[in-house]
Amino acid sequence: MGYGWQFKYWWRWWVSLSLLYGSVSSFQQPNMVFIMVDDMGWNDVSWHGSNQIPTPNLDTLATRGVVLQQYYSEAICTPARTALLTGKYPMRTGMHGSPLTNSEDRGIPVTERLLPAYLKELGYCTHLVGKWHVGMSRKQYLPLSRGYDTHYGMRGGFIDFYTHDKVEEFPDGRQFYGLDFFDDDIPQDEEERYSVDALTDRAITIIQNHNGSCPLFLHLAHNTPHAGNEGGLLQPPLYSPVRSHHIANSNRRLYAEMVNHLDKSVGRLVTALAEKGIFENTLIVFVSDNGAPTVGQFNNWGVNLPFRGKKQTPWEGAVRVPAFIYHPSLKPKVWRGLMHITDWLPTLLAAAGGEIKKEIDGLNQWDSIVKDGKSKRKDVLISLDDSGGPNVYAAYRMGDYKIIVGNVSGLSNGYYGANYMTNKAPLPDYFSTIRSCEVARILEAYGIYLDYDEVNKMRKASAIQQLDKVRDLTPCEPTPTKGCLYNVLQDPSESHDLWNRGAKINAVLTSKLRELWSMQLRRGPSVRDERSNPANFGYRWIPWLNDTELDGNQTTTSQNGIDSRTPFLVSSSNGAVTEKSFDSVVGCDHTTGFSNFLCQLTSSF
Repeated sequence: MGYGWQFKYWWRWWVSLSLLYGSVSSFQQPNMVFIMVDDMGWNDVSWHGSNQIPTPNLDTLATRGVVLQQYYSEAICTPARTALLTGKYPMRTGMHGSPLTNSEDRGIPVTERLLPAYLKELGYCTHLVGKWHVGMSRKQYLPLSRGYDTHYGMRGGFIDFYTHDKVEEFPDGRQFYGLDFFDDDIPQDEEERYSVDALTDRAITIIQNHNGSCPLFLHLAHNTPHAGNEGGLLQPPLYSPVRSHHIANSNRRLYAEMVNHLDKSVGRLVTALAEKGIFENTLIVFVSDNGAPTVGQFNNWGVNLPFRGKKQTPWEGAVRVPAFIYHPSLKPKVWRGLMHITDWLPTLLAAAGGEIKKEIDGLNQWDSIVKDGKSKRKDVLISLDDSGGPNVYAAYRMGDYKIIVGNVSGLSNGYYGANYMTNKAPLPDYFSTIRSCEVARILEAYGIYLDYDEVNKMRKASAIQQLDKVRDLTPCEPTPTKGCLYNVLQDPSESHDLWNRGAKINAVLTSKLRELWSMQLRRGPSVRDERSNPANFGYRWIPWLNDTELDGNQTTTSQNGIDSRTPFLVSSSNGAVTEKSFDSVVGCDHTTGFSNFLCQLTSSF
């Protein structure tokens, strides 16, 4: 590849450097590329310290950007994407708990305004490439109705990487199956490319054709390294050699091929930005939607160690995920501020020169990240699942402390994947791998060279440190009479339960969690709709309901009969409306189920 473009755009590089540091009075809105991958574990990227699966292009951006070391997502797909797009905890919109199935009539309520709609108000051209997974039963739930100018990709949770079909099995064993790959409303029946390549190619085309009259917001939501349908969980690119010969476990080696291909696709994307001349003013965000499902249904052999648990659990392995933000003006660092996926909406709006004026759960972290300041966030609702199954649980963090309560029996509550980390041959040399990658060559064209000591320093700082050396003989699991309490700053592996010694902390966290629980927009079990059968539509998953039919989300109320979309407002005798706490409105004497359990915990302190 030639680099004749580098001199033409050199001055823009220095303008972008000065914009965030205040030496230029004018403001230039950055382009934004938001990359969300699917089911990637903490230990599946090499900037966190492991050399087993090299991710050189990602590492180059991460070690030259800001690594978000205490970043929390949601525990599974639909809640994570809902939180990103609304800036709200998904329990406020009925989108928490179990993820959407393709045959389910549910979506982010149309009363909610989403991130791309806010950016469009600021002049952005908005594009979604890849996975949606927040509503597909009606056209009003689809991306083009929610603020995106274009959408290319899948509408549901996952597809086959080769056929682009989704197979959905009903409880009685019947299967619905059909194509879930669209260019706006047009089914891509003839698409034959590997899904990662098809999505990357479209993202590059969008960059190449971008009109500079509007800043670009490109939301690239890959389906990798999520597993495929049951018949083929691990689906690396066809007709290419399986490398990673040093990895002992065969399945882990196939998984590594998927991650390697993803990393190369990021290199291609950054090259396209550079050749277009907009890389120097593009904000690049990389996150996973949740942790890896190391074991169990749709397992992909990803590894979340040193964290406990896996996808769809309340443990750190489900919600502490790889994340970084890159812009040439940002000083490389590991930012240790507490951040949640809901924070992206106000943070990206602030980076674009805007702000959100209504109350949401997300907090604007832009200045804190840019200036290496303290996080604006003091607490985070980590997980809340009340979707009708046997496991009803919640997790909440305030400061350094995290509480887990409820029923997690039968979930994956252990530590998984240590055996997958075994290598049978010497590992590839890390620094020569990163120095020769595509993104590193692009930075060198701008006069930015990777330094061995600086890269190693960033990797060391990005690694998780287990400061509490005490390990319980039997890891704590919450029971009907007690929860689990951890200092996750000292004990990120959640291996030393403090519940019996932390009565005051338990009381504060449980009370706050009970208040949040009362605010949820309750949802029941997932309901499959027979009318969704792709066989009725030429074996394609398309909307099967019109927009005027009743939407269950708009009639759902909280457990205690209080509309959980609003604060607790109570009219006084003079007609004035005042906000009351949960305790003063509901109390603990008439509650049932899990809310009653939370009350019992609080009363025991």
